[in-house]
Amino acid sequence: MKKVYNLLFTACVMLGLTIDAKADHLTAKFLFAARMDGMQEVPAVTTNAVGLAIFSLNDTRDSMCIEMTVNGLSGPITGAHIHEGMMGTNGSVVLDLMPFLNGNRIKGAVAGAAITPQLIDKMFRSMFYINVHTAANPNGEIRGQILLEEDKGMMTKLDGTQETPAVTVNGKGMGFFMLQKSQTVLSFHVVFDSLTGPLMGAHLHRGGVGQSGIVVEDLTTFVNGNTISGKVNPSSYLAALLKDSVYINIHTSANPNGEIRGQLRVQPYLHFDAKMDTAQETHMVMGNTAMGLAVMRMNYTFDTLWYDAMARNLTGPIQDAHFHKGGVNVSGGVVVGIPSASINNNMISGYLTGTQLTDSLMMHMLEGNIYLNAHTTANPSGEIRGQVYRTVREGYTYHINAAQEVPQNNSTASGTGMVSVDRDQTNAHYMMVVNGLNNFSMAHFHNNVKGQNGGVIFDLSPKYNNGGIFGYWYDSTSSTPFNTGISNKFRKDSVYVNFHTTANPNGEIRGDVSRKLCNDIPVSVRNLGNAEVIVKLYPNPADDQAVLDIMSNNNAEVSVKLIDVTGRTLWTNNMSLTAGMNRNIVPLSGLQAGMYFLQVNNGGDQISYRLIKK
Repeated sequence: MKKVYNLLFTACVMLGLTIDAKADHLTAKFLFAARMDGMQEVPAVTTNAVGLAIFSLNDTRDSMCIEMTVNGLSGPITGAHIHEGMMGTNGSVVLDLMPFLNGNRIKGAVAGAAITPQLIDKMFRSMFYINVHTAANPNGEIRGQILLEEDKGMMTKLDGTQETPAVTVNGKGMGFFMLQKSQTVLSFHVVFDSLTGPLMGAHLHRGGVGQSGIVVEDLTTFVNGNTISGKVNPSSYLAALLKDSVYINIHTSANPNGEIRGQLRVQPYLHFDAKMDTAQETHMVMGNTAMGLAVMRMNYTFDTLWYDAMARNLTGPIQDAHFHKGGVNVSGGVVVGIPSASINNNMISGYLTGTQLTDSLMMHMLEGNIYLNAHTTANPSGEIRGQVYRTVREGYTYHINAAQEVPQNNSTASGTGMVSVDRDQTNAHYMMVVNGLNNFSMAHFHNNVKGQNGGVIFDLSPKYNNGGIFGYWYDSTSSTPFNTGISNKFRKDSVYVNFHTTANPNGEIRGDVSRKLCNDIPVSVRNLGNAEVIVKLYPNPADDQAVLDIMSNNNAEVSVKLIDVTGRTLWTNNMSLTAGMNRNIVPLSGLQAGMYFLQVNNGGDQISYRLIKK
């Protein structure tokens, strides 16, 4: 065999920069959201009311922040709960949200023993909904299913046994399909090998396991050698796709009705995939045509990770394979090795569990900092490598009020919002609901950091309806396409949403977009007797201590108390405020995880904050 050394380091670097730009925005946190309306009630309720609830789960999955705003209800909220139940069914209450209620807004957090593995598992399975009750609708006026912000991954293995009738061949393949959150784009990457002859056609068909069906999508134009890669709009067969009734079929002259086939399934896992090739290696490689595909699936209890990979055009059989820690174009140490029993020539299949599946490995995978490396005799340091990326979208949240406007105004309107960005940074999903806003005129995403005004980068006005804005910002948007540059602005906390009204044409309420786990509600200047103060409590949630900063314009005597949910005072400290910054450390060591309240009181005026102990 002729030895070809891959010396294209410049190309590798350029490729690395490209891929890195598409994934370095990932963190290990999860964002769930519920768009609320009356149609989701069982039975449905006729109302124009809308709502949005967002749930931010931290990277260790032991603290969750909750925020909700509703608008247009028939009357005051009489109850707000998280219920267990799939869409279209009613279920029992899991969590009472009334302690977090303030008018038409909910803001709070749960942590510690309240966040059980069973609760997390059910959240990822979309088994919870949020329900808001009123006097007119005591069983619920608006409700919303709590859904993970993700693009749905679907893995399939192709062979002759799945054909109808079965075909005895050596051909095999592996494919990974990803349905965008908007359900308007289905991307795919398929690798196949050992067919009886050249590929004559590749299609998606409608049909369940063991059934033959009509062609719904011709993939032949996406074939390049032994790969099929591209994007299509699945709208015409979306219902069948979501019901596991679509399969991919590859045809040859010897088997014109199909030689290898694989069923597309929507399975309850967190999905990851890796496109593998020689170019991603950071050393010289003998041979330069090898490539492959790997797919990983994590269960929702985070205790088992299944992995499958298929390679082709290798210089020889795979001898070893490992998961390494490292970003694009970075070599890193082995995190966990793949047992030899899981390797069969050019195929890999197995799972990690127990001590092999560490929290560190899971976090690094979610952040895009793990790669799979396959080694051969000719390339003992690795012949092909692929960066592992998840299908979960990156989440951003924001509270909306007048305190963030520059300059501030006295509006009492407020709202809740979220944005999620796909891993390739080609689109953003946005949802927001505001309450108490009169004479709406416009709404936009603007470009600038907190405390500064900036220009419009995206018009949200056409989507506004009864206090709610829901939609997608695509890379195909004609006015301002969504791209990595726009995504980078979100990542650097340089985007805010602004709601304009007739009374406040420059903006009445604003929300600074952030991917901080629990965004505090920005406050205007508050009064404590003769002192005007701005109070900041952070971090929140906190571990062993929290910091209380009080910016005051005058001297004042105040008392600071930490109180549990039963009203019991756990800690007290008297402060003599002076003009300027005043700092106090709130001790939390030894306290149980959960919710507490911090009160700042001067004997007349009082300011209260919820504080979460992790």
